[in-house]
Amino acid sequence: MHALAIIPYRAGFGIDDFVQRLVPRLRQAGLRLGGVVQHNDPEAADRCMAMSLEDLADGRRFPISQDLGAAARGCRLDATGLAAATAAFAGALSGRVDLVLVNRFGKQEAMGEGLRDEIARTVLAGVPLLVPVRQEFLPAWRDFAGDDWAQLSAQEDAVEHWALAMLARAA
Repeated sequence: MHALAIIPYRAGFGIDDFVQRLVPRLRQAGLRLGGVVQHNDPEAADRCMAMSLEDLADGRRFPISQDLGAAARGCRLDATGLAAATAAFAGALSGRVDLVLVNRFGKQEAMGEGLRDEIARTVLAGVPLLVPVRQEFLPAWRDFAGDDWAQLSAQEDAVEHWALAMLARAA
């Protein structure tokens, strides 16, 4: 069984909500979690949806969206917030966790940036890792990770089953 697993999903699927529902379920099953999950605040005062990454070890949140002003057509990922969130991985790899979650392998990671290095360090450390990957980024994921990973469906039962198998394997 592979210690690296992805959840492929299509654009428009609420992957952040799915992962947020999954976290308490995995904790209730006895898993110690590390890494980061994304939160989106549609009620944010600015025009952009405020995005933040939550460190699963201690609950700290790091803002990762940057409003570019009223004339902008979109928002921009705030590299400063993303860099601060990388501390969550140092903590996950230095402490004892059963599973590391990454909010996603997305555009930044496909371009060789974002949390790509943290994903690689987690894999090299042998810690089980779960990463959602949007369908359009699967080719970049394969180029990055090779073929030694499991593909899980976006179903809580399937993910929990895999995570508990990882926990049992480590025991």
